[in-house]
Amino acid sequence: MAMVGVPSMAMVGATSTMSEDVLKQDHEPLPANVYGWAVSMVIRDLIWLHQGTHLRMERAARIANSLLIIGGTIAMQVFLLFAVSSLLCRKQVHRIRSTYGEYEYLMYPNHTYITVNGFNRGIPGYRKDERFLLMSGNFASEVCEIPLSHPYYLACILLVWVFTCQVELRTIFETSYRLFYATPTVAGLGDVLKDQWNDHAHNVQGLTAGLKFFIAVFVQIPRVCTLLSLLWLGCRWLTATIGLDEVLLNGLALEFMVLLKDLLYNVCISHRNKFETERLFIKPFRDVNKAGFCTFFDSQVWGVMSVIFVWCYVFHMQQVLPDYRWDVQDLCSKHLMTLVADQRPGSRFFRR
Repeated sequence: MAMVGVPSMAMVGATSTMSEDVLKQDHEPLPANVYGWAVSMVIRDLIWLHQGTHLRMERAARIANSLLIIGGTIAMQVFLLFAVSSLLCRKQVHRIRSTYGEYEYLMYPNHTYITVNGFNRGIPGYRKDERFLLMSGNFASEVCEIPLSHPYYLACILLVWVFTCQVELRTIFETSYRLFYATPTVAGLGDVLKDQWNDHAHNVQGLTAGLKFFIAVFVQIPRVCTLLSLLWLGCRWLTATIGLDEVLLNGLALEFMVLLKDLLYNVCISHRNKFETERLFIKPFRDVNKAGFCTFFDSQVWGVMSVIFVWCYVFHMQQVLPDYRWDVQDLCSKHLMTLVADQRPGSRFFRR
């Protein structure tokens, strides 16, 4: 009696002449968000208008509505980008630069220089560790909660944020590959769809050059630009946030800006439109998946890229505190108990 799941000798012999465990993938639906919905509606309704329909006004309105909603989604993200940058991030950057500049002025007496942003930086080799005890308790606590004084904690929070953006970036990349490269370019709208069965389900067998251009310019490119701007702004805001608990909370708050496309899809899109979106199928990322290192582990490249980006940002690329000296953490750890006992009222710190 043959055992289920155990390859026979004939199967084992066959693998010597052909690839083992080949997975053939059929067409797959577009992502279930406002961008996938907009692409699906534009393709479907353009075909209807081309072939003839009694609902010309309604289908033209649905195309216009698709453009309006994706335009509104991008506009809302851009507005939030500018709002966070001007109302929140700029204030936090100035505060952390001022705090760290005052710390440097205290710890490096008569041995500081001015950065391009106008704040003090100590000259290496001239730090006076005993002056750490001259700070008031409140100011010392503020200095010790500068995120860069806890680089690995900050890196973990940033990594989660970068992963959140990487999910969206990967979706954009793979959808663009499927639409623009894997899907052939056809001459006319009559060659775009192929009926699959009688349930409003269609396979996209090709796209016209005009459709590809439209999707690239009005959907994918704005998404990439907005996402990369949001990624950089989020990293900058988190790095500038004084307070380790606030860093974590701000990281959670940033996520909703990336998920806005999903919120609007679930709130604003009708059941019929969702149904039709889920039944428009485009080419998969790979038609044939052969078992091997590439297909088993290729997606982990995205994770490696995220780790490399975070390491480069924290230790080399961040400009929240240019010329950061990495001279806070050791003193904060050494004098933590002393700071609690040595609370000084009055000014934020005392200078000799």
